[in-house]
Amino acid sequence: MVGMCFGIAGTMHLAGQHELTRLSLSKFWLNPPPWAALITLACTVAPVLALIISLIQGGFWVLLTLGELVLGAIIARMLIPLSAMNGLLFLTAPALVIIFGALWGLWYI
Repeated sequence: MVGMCFGIAGTMHLAGQHELTRLSLSKFWLNPPPWAALITLACTVAPVLALIISLIQGGFWVLLTLGELVLGAIIARMLIPLSAMNGLLFLTAPALVIIFGALWGLWYI
């Protein structure tokens, strides 16, 4: 899930820089307000944080976390259309809060 959040945020960022794909983005993501830029920043920092947390919790889990991040980013990039990513990027913030809350032991999924 963290990999998909990362893949969606990365794809949206790259689409905003490319002239042909800018037309697929909503006006909101072309000139985002500061809190929307924080969503994108959280999605790009989350994979690094997930790897560090997995390294602290146990060495073998880092490899599984890395595989999950790569697989999630590939799935997000290949299977989700750019028009759907416009709305899905809003859902990444609550998803990351739920996942990292479980990783830190605040609750169980």
